[in-house]
Amino acid sequence: MSSSMNSVPSDPGGLLARAQAVLDTAVDAIVTISDQGIIETVNPATMKMFGYGEDDLIGRNVSMLMPEPHRSQHGEYLRQYQHTGQPGVIGIGRRVSGLRRDGSSFPIHLAVSEFRDESGQKFTGIIRDLSELEQVQHQLLQSERLVAIGQMVAGLAHESRNALQRAQACLDMLALDLADEPELRDLVRRTTAALQDLYRLYEEVRGYSAPIHLECRDCSLAQIWKKEWENLSAVRGDRRIELVETEECRSIICCVDVHRMEQVFRNILENSIHACGTSGTVRIRCSRTDLGGSAAVRIIVEDDGSGLTPTALKQIFDPFFTTKQKGTGLGMAIVQRIIAAHSGQITAQRAPVRGTLISIVLPASCATSAERHSQNTQS
Repeated sequence: MSSSMNSVPSDPGGLLARAQAVLDTAVDAIVTISDQGIIETVNPATMKMFGYGEDDLIGRNVSMLMPEPHRSQHGEYLRQYQHTGQPGVIGIGRRVSGLRRDGSSFPIHLAVSEFRDESGQKFTGIIRDLSELEQVQHQLLQSERLVAIGQMVAGLAHESRNALQRAQACLDMLALDLADEPELRDLVRRTTAALQDLYRLYEEVRGYSAPIHLECRDCSLAQIWKKEWENLSAVRGDRRIELVETEECRSIICCVDVHRMEQVFRNILENSIHACGTSGTVRIRCSRTDLGGSAAVRIIVEDDGSGLTPTALKQIFDPFFTTKQKGTGLGMAIVQRIIAAHSGQITAQRAPVRGTLISIVLPASCATSAERHSQNTQS
């Protein structure tokens, strides 16, 4: 806090000391400002939340903690309140946005109260960071949606399976009767393929909406993606596409569910192959990093293909979004769910030169992964 409160000559009963202790240990940010919006005191939580030191804040306008358009409008809001006496956020509290020192905005709940001292009118703002709360709410909402989708698709798949099997049986008999009619047999074959695609769609949607249960162990990630690269040889065909990995990748050990990570790398590598066209290179590089204060591993998969549009990059993890002529658009959505289940993070962006860059961050050890999963569950 600033030294303005410490100038009081005496502290009867230790009240000021106790008040100072409360402010210093509060989880929420507490800021006092003058009637001109100038910051007079801050508590440690304010500095931690916004990334500033005390000297960076005291004497500055509180609007520095607000993104636009609120930053520009704050002075006018104070003048309007002083002129009309009609409060907006004062005494009410509402959800607004805060601005950190690094330029990132984040959701906050702001409650403002008014008081007066010997120097005039003052305001106190109590600020709570809503980032984790909104993330948990989003996850809960997503889980509820997935449960609803899963129940709907499970019932639909069950009712449709019998109809699809009857249709398939009829097509099989029809194919026998059309042994001497190659053109008609081709129509039967294409109809059969369409039924199989429909059944596969049911299964993929059901798989996407089903809960993800992990059986994690420490293993080599390089072995997993190399296996999937070989399994995709039929997809590559005669295209000249090369997989290149850095030396660091060979020593990377990570705590993952092997089967689920096979799904992750199969989807990512298959997308890279399609993006490269007839020739290209898919590069994988690894490094040690940090995730929530614990040791982690970053895996970057970068291709030199055609790349994605800004719109496609924003939607790449959305269910049913695809840039392919065939496919359900669930591949990368499933990938994101698997990485989240591992308490990791995944992002997509345009590569520096051309192509697409996928970045995955995973906890380095099973102990770290279990701890982060427990924290997310408790949240």
